[in-house]
Amino acid sequence: MRGKHLVTSDIFKPFRFGCSLRLFLIAATLAFFAASAPAQEALRQSMAGEAAEETSRQAASSVGYYNLMLGPVAWRFSSGLEADYNDNVNLRPNNPDGDFIFRPSVNAQMVWPVTQNNSLNFELGAGYSFYVQHQELDQLYINPGSQLSFDIYIKDLKINLHDRLSVTENGYENPGLTNGASIVRLENTAGVSGLWDLNEAEVDFGYDHVNYLSLVGNQVPDGSSENLFASAGFRVRPEFLAGLEVGGGLFNSDPSASAPFPNASQWNVGLFCRAQISEYSNAEFHAGYTVYSPRATAVFTNASPVTGLYFELSLTHRLNQFVTYTLAAGRSTDYSNYGVPDEYYFVRFEPDWNIFRKFTLTTPVTWEHGTQLNGVSNSNLTFDQINAEISLGCNLTQKLSATLSEQIVHESANQINSVYTVNIVSLNFSYQF
Repeated sequence: MRGKHLVTSDIFKPFRFGCSLRLFLIAATLAFFAASAPAQEALRQSMAGEAAEETSRQAASSVGYYNLMLGPVAWRFSSGLEADYNDNVNLRPNNPDGDFIFRPSVNAQMVWPVTQNNSLNFELGAGYSFYVQHQELDQLYINPGSQLSFDIYIKDLKINLHDRLSVTENGYENPGLTNGASIVRLENTAGVSGLWDLNEAEVDFGYDHVNYLSLVGNQVPDGSSENLFASAGFRVRPEFLAGLEVGGGLFNSDPSASAPFPNASQWNVGLFCRAQISEYSNAEFHAGYTVYSPRATAVFTNASPVTGLYFELSLTHRLNQFVTYTLAAGRSTDYSNYGVPDEYYFVRFEPDWNIFRKFTLTTPVTWEHGTQLNGVSNSNLTFDQINAEISLGCNLTQKLSATLSEQIVHESANQINSVYTVNIVSLNFSYQF
C-alpha cells in the first residue's frame, strides 16, 4: 500500500464482484446483530515522569514474548508457506493470465536491552515467490516493517534511530501504475524520529532519507527523497490534544531513466487533534494546506505547482465484545507512490469480528480516487480502485496457525492499460518455533 507520506488528497464506476464476495457480504451483515456497549469516559494517563518512563522502557525491552535467549538478547523465529491462485498476474484489462504461486518465508525478531535506557530492535520478514507458469515473475520479497531500530530514552524524550527495508512485488498496491505486474521496487528508509512528552504538551519530529531502486522493469525510475516533519500539541483537556504540524520534502529522480519523473519539492502546514472519545473509542484529525512544486524540464514542459487542502479523519472503535473497527477517510497529495506524484481521496474500513471462539475474521475494504500529477508524457492519469478482502484464521496447534483469504482488486482509469480486475485466493500456514 501507500508509503508514509508528508501530508494527508470520473466518479467511481460500480462493478460486479460476482459470487466470490458473497462471504464478505455475509460477514458485513453480522454487525447488525451486535449490541453496542455503553460508552465510558476514560482519562489519558500521562507519559511524562520517571514512573511512566520506566514502564515504557520495560515494555520496549520485554523478553517474555520471545522463544530464544542468547545472553541478554531475545529472539523469536517463525516460518511460513503461502499458496496463492491469482487469476490476473499481469494485471491485464483483457485476456488475463492466471497462475499458482508458492511463497515460503522466514521471520525473525530480536530485542537487545543494551542499557537501562537504550534498546536495539531488529525485525525481518522475507521470502521468495515461485510462479508455476510465469517463472519470469519469480521474485524475492521483504515485508514492510522489516527494520533495525535503536530506542533511546532521556527523561521525557524518546528518540528512535531506524533503517527500514522493503521489497514489494504486487503492482495493484500502487494505484495508477500501468502494467504493474512488472514493477518490483526496493525501498530503504533511514532516519530519526523523536517524541518529547511534557504531559501538558507533546512534540513530535523526524527526518527520513528514502532510496527507491527498481529491481525489475523500467516503468518507474530510481530516485530518492528527503522528508522532514514536526508537530507540537497542547493538552486542552486530559483526553484531548490539539496543535500545529508542518512538513517538507524533496524528491529527485534518476535523469538517465527511460521514463523519468520530475524532480519536485513539497511542503505542508496544518492543524491536528487527537481525542479519547470514550473508554472504547478514539479519533484523530489532520487538515491543512499543501504545495507540490515540480521542476520544469525539456521533458516536463507543462510542470506547474499544485496546491490544495489535505485532510484525514480516523476513528477506532470497540463497538462491543464482538466487533472492533477502524475507519479512515481523507484527501492527500504526495509522491510516496514509488516516486509517482499524485493526489487522491481515500476511504479505509477495517473491521475485526470476534464472533467465533477459535477463529479470527477480518474484512478490510479500501477505496481510492486519484489523479497523477505531471506524469510521463505530461498526461495526467485519473483512476479509481477498490480493494476488498475476507480473511479467516485459526490456530491448528499451539505453534501452527493457518489463514484462508480471498482478495479482489478492481481498478478503472482513463487509460486502458490501467484498467483491470484481479482475484487472489490464498492459504497461508505459519509455524512459531
